[in-house]
Amino acid sequence: MNLRLVVLSLGLSFSSLAAQEEPATLEARVERIFQQLAKGDAPGAVVLVGRGKEIVLQRAFGLADLERDVPLSTASVFDIGSTSKQFTAASVLMLEQDGKLSLADPLKKHVPELPACFDPVTLRHLMLHTSGIPDYIGLMAEAGADLEDRTKADEAVAALVKVTALEFATGTKWAYSNSNYFLLSEVVERVAKQPLADFAHERIFEPLGMARTHIHADCTQIVPNRALSYSKGPRGGWVWNFSNWEQTGDGAVFTTVGDLFLWARNFTDGKVGGERLLAAMREPGKLDDGTAIEYGAGLMFAERGGRRFVVHGGAWAGYRAELLRVPAADLVVVCLCNRDDVNPGEFARLVARAATATR
Repeated sequence: MNLRLVVLSLGLSFSSLAAQEEPATLEARVERIFQQLAKGDAPGAVVLVGRGKEIVLQRAFGLADLERDVPLSTASVFDIGSTSKQFTAASVLMLEQDGKLSLADPLKKHVPELPACFDPVTLRHLMLHTSGIPDYIGLMAEAGADLEDRTKADEAVAALVKVTALEFATGTKWAYSNSNYFLLSEVVERVAKQPLADFAHERIFEPLGMARTHIHADCTQIVPNRALSYSKGPRGGWVWNFSNWEQTGDGAVFTTVGDLFLWARNFTDGKVGGERLLAAMREPGKLDDGTAIEYGAGLMFAERGGRRFVVHGGAWAGYRAELLRVPAADLVVVCLCNRDDVNPGEFARLVARAATATR
């Protein structure tokens, strides 16, 4: 079963790229990076490069719909899996700014039906993945739920209510669990008196002009320009890989590369949330004893070659996603894929390196 993951294995080899002579222009470098996805008979990827307020480059490679021979375009809509988590974090932080909740709140203040072992968990522990709560996706899978089954939020809550012990003492370590952000979605709905999908639309997507973005809480909803997602078939070729799960918070944002660029720009201009939101999302968190971790408010922080990268990847069904920012270079790279044998994080890092080298 595919999970809404952060770290993905690399399916395609990039070793041959290093042996080739480096093209002079960014456009040529990007074409070379994605050359293995440029075939006209397979799913592929869409990439965007932005610098400052401008989109420097957008390219689409491969097909959005194999049956109907529809090519991917820069307007194609993808499920971005765990890359969605930063929108959930922003929603919770906005409610904190509104005085409706505090990250120091016990989780059970807002979701009281959870078991006693959840007593030490605060909203901050959820946001930083330091809660120790097991992943609801695994719990539901163990109970027999398949990706193609239609499952709802109350079923995920019911699975968590049955938990008898946390996986580790809350606040003592970092361990990625989709339950954390699913439960934050539940908190948003109960505090704001509206689903996360509506809150994020009103407070984030609409103000930023993200007209092609929504939280997909109804698996039957028609999505114009949707890129279907695919896996390699057991006998060769491609098979459609889809999910009917309707939980939100940990994933479920459907969007385009252009809309994600608008969101990335908000980390500079603060149109939504202002400086308070930016400050809250700008730095990684800590364990309860003060030990630094590389995860913050729905974002991961890393350094490569002396530069700081802010990233988050995602994977759900056959979709793969990566949103990467290099704040010091005012650079944004978005890579969205509709096949599960590729690593958009690797693509994004190669593109970022190319964009920096050709500036």
